[in-house]
Amino acid sequence: MLDYHHTWLNLFDEFQATQDKLDSSNLLKLSPVEPCYTVNAYKGFNHIWEDWAYDNDELQSLKNAATEAGFTYTVEPVK
Repeated sequence: MLDYHHTWLNLFDEFQATQDKLDSSNLLKLSPVEPCYTVNAYKGFNHIWEDWAYDNDELQSLKNAATEAGFTYTVEPVK
């Protein structure tokens, strides 16, 4: 039973060492994703919703959703 305990302690120590190595080399950090466009939908003069598009496919999807719902929309690039 004691061997089992020592085996798990060794595995845990190895796991922690690996995590520390990854943290120090920034391998676990994801690069931030910034939106490319802001899409605002309107019904008449009333602002209905605002959403962000992170690529051209998402932009097209938001434009299609606004059009299908009968809204007008504006697209502004994010600076």
